[in-house]
Amino acid sequence: MKIAIIGAAGTVGSCTAFALVSRKSAEEILMIDLFENALKGQWMDLVAVAANQGISLKKGVYEDLPGTNIVVIAVGAPVNASKSRLELLASSMPIIKTVADNINKYAPKAIMITETNPVDPLNYEMYLLSADKDRRRYIGYSLNDTLRFRMWAADALGVNATRVNGMVIGEHGNNQVMLFSTLRLDGKPVKFDLETERKIREQPSAIVSTFEALVPKRTPGWTSAYGTISVIDAIKNDSKAVLPCNVVLEGEYGLRGISTTVPVTLGKRGIEAVQTIQLAPDEKEEFERSAQALSPHMRAVEDFVKSAK
Repeated sequence: MKIAIIGAAGTVGSCTAFALVSRKSAEEILMIDLFENALKGQWMDLVAVAANQGISLKKGVYEDLPGTNIVVIAVGAPVNASKSRLELLASSMPIIKTVADNINKYAPKAIMITETNPVDPLNYEMYLLSADKDRRRYIGYSLNDTLRFRMWAADALGVNATRVNGMVIGEHGNNQVMLFSTLRLDGKPVKFDLETERKIREQPSAIVSTFEALVPKRTPGWTSAYGTISVIDAIKNDSKAVLPCNVVLEGEYGLRGISTTVPVTLGKRGIEAVQTIQLAPDEKEEFERSAQALSPHMRAVEDFVKSAK
């Protein structure tokens, strides 16, 4: 297994590299970044750990991509103080096109995991720029929403998060859809009162504003790295695990021409199947609103791709 990380000098990319090394999730890891000194610094700090894990850790360029099985895309426009991930779209689309062009040239059969925000339209852009339009190979990472949802539900229940299951679908952002109907504690359904649900629903925007107020000069990376390894291991082990991921829909949930988060089955080909689950009436309405909010951004991506050809 050879895994490449594009944007490896950044927070998400470097955290993902460390997680891959720690879990021994690949035999070879290729780190790519335009910021050569920052990349060299990250590589120098991690290479001894990789060597003691029996992993070949290399810093390189796009021309080193041949033979890559999975590409993690963690490069994009600076986040700065944007109020929404979607504000980053216009400046990120040209960057993603450069990435896509190089992957198409040097690793056209690799599975792509796009971390760059806004994930929904940028995963769609990666798909539209591909030669074969095989949506199985284009995964937008959005598992953080679900991991945090489970944590907040566990906090409300006063239990360890390992005992709680549940899922978030829709936009990876302000229009995410928390599926309270999927919440389980030790496998048994959980029902919260409306006030508790309201407090949990407020958490995503609260965590973003709190993080930005700290002015940490970095983006969050550790949760993304942890979740990315879950996706990669499911692919590597052909486990058929069902996880919420961003995927280009082809009629599922009545949607086309959009990439958004729904549960999918992961295996050696990437997305093996899109799972269609029964949504509660209020969840269905929320999901439809989420798709409507994303629609103009998908059209913007389509216009960009057409003009770039």
